[in-house]
Amino acid sequence: MNLRKKSKTLVLIPARLNSTRFPNKPLIDLNGKTMIRTVFDKCESFGYDTLVLTDSHSIMKEIPNGNALITNRCDNGTDRCMGVIDTVIKDYDKYINIQGDNPDVTEEVLSSIEDKLDCCDVVNAYTNLHFDSIDNKDHVKAIITNDVIHWYTRSSVSYGYKVLGFHGYRSGLSELWSYFKKYEGEKYEDVEQLRWIENNKELNGVYVPFSGIEINNQHDYESWKISNNSKII
Repeated sequence: MNLRKKSKTLVLIPARLNSTRFPNKPLIDLNGKTMIRTVFDKCESFGYDTLVLTDSHSIMKEIPNGNALITNRCDNGTDRCMGVIDTVIKDYDKYINIQGDNPDVTEEVLSSIEDKLDCCDVVNAYTNLHFDSIDNKDHVKAIITNDVIHWYTRSSVSYGYKVLGFHGYRSGLSELWSYFKKYEGEKYEDVEQLRWIENNKELNGVYVPFSGIEINNQHDYESWKISNNSKII
């Protein structure tokens, strides 16, 4: 690893190679650059120390300067992050988890999460719920009041917000996460962030305006190429 400790905040990008919905997704081509490298370069360009956490040497080779780490086998991105926070990676006060399928991440998203962590332990960015997300099970929705997240669901909803693959954690939470029980709600909804809620740990949201595309599947990939006037064949 070659972290420069430019600040007390570290961006973590968890990425696994074998997605059931879209195999080899981190290595897809986005205008001449792999998606994982695109996300990494954007986060670094915003001035943050940035580290990719992965199960794949193919992904690791895409990241320059040793800023990637092979982790143990994990069920999800949160587990992958919590496996290194406070243990393998120390000396940071805040950690921002940017899922590796978010090539449209913005500096505003990162700074909003970073600021929210001044008063909250666990943060998830959210935005307005648009019509195309209501029935889309790849889009996670949440019920939120006063920036407190009460529940997540992949089911159809007529109200609430769309939550994004951008999370924040203060240091010192990894041991707590390791003791949490996985309840039926998390298993049914397939949203690991419910583990905070079901174990009675307050989870806060931070609203961000966001019109980018999270690439969950092939359809999202085609939509991203169209919206970015891509020449990818």
